[in-house]
Amino acid sequence: MAKSNKIIPDFTEDMVAFMVQLMLTILRFPRAPLAMIPLSKKEERIFGADVKIESLSPLYIQFKRSFAYPDFTRAKFLKERKNLKLNNSPRVLFFELRKKDKTHKDYQHNILLDLRTKLKNNGTGDAIYAAPLFLNRSAYLLAVHLSSLLNWRPWNIFINHPFIETEFNLYTQNGEIKFNKFPILNEHIAIPPYQKVTTYKHKYSYLETGEETCFHSPVMVEGPKSLGQFIYDFLGFHGGKPSAQLMNIEESLKMLTELHNEYFGAFTEEENNLSIIDKWILLGSKLKLEYDIEQYMLIKFPDDL
Repeated sequence: MAKSNKIIPDFTEDMVAFMVQLMLTILRFPRAPLAMIPLSKKEERIFGADVKIESLSPLYIQFKRSFAYPDFTRAKFLKERKNLKLNNSPRVLFFELRKKDKTHKDYQHNILLDLRTKLKNNGTGDAIYAAPLFLNRSAYLLAVHLSSLLNWRPWNIFINHPFIETEFNLYTQNGEIKFNKFPILNEHIAIPPYQKVTTYKHKYSYLETGEETCFHSPVMVEGPKSLGQFIYDFLGFHGGKPSAQLMNIEESLKMLTELHNEYFGAFTEEENNLSIIDKWILLGSKLKLEYDIEQYMLIKFPDDL
């Protein structure tokens, strides 16, 4: 019965990744030489050969689609939510963990968790799941389209639309970008990977509002956030500049090498001859190809650039 009532979104995970990338990469930091860029493809050469990068902070995102069941469905995880006294009405959204392929060193979930643990331990980055609170492709595209068109005008906009706030003040006077005020980013949930698993047969469930997140086997995950709030907190703005610790580009080689060795073994002789930023791009490319984990990078350029 549960399977017959399953509501399947009519868009792909790649589409989710593209839409979020669209919103993040059009950003400009008015009073800080910063950029948030994707670094997951070898052919995606964003920089010229003479570009100078001062420091960076990686963010890894596994994009998921939200599925749904109505509250009357007899799905096991809905019963688990009821036992935890969580709401199931009008319907609960969820996504499942990915299966482990033969070529995988570990489950995708565990790789994401390990990335988060390593980066959080030294305060230089993070890793999360991100999923839209939409099930319909047309509604999703419309929300992204309107947000892209309207959010970037320098004046306040008043419009009667369910996904668009009445008033926009996305920049403060000191140059801070208020990611937590972006309507479309707030229509995505950000969930940190919870615990190591030995099977893919687990789920994350949450309400359509993005609240009351639960990891099954049933444990309530505290503090779910919208993607907009997560990005805002990740940047940790203070005085128009991020107060989060960015790794000096030279010093980042140690973390980069540790991550690559852990998931893909030592760099080859040819790979060792690459520049540091090209090695980061290589790592992002391998994570994308092998585990479908996207690598984003908050990059700081020299102040005099």
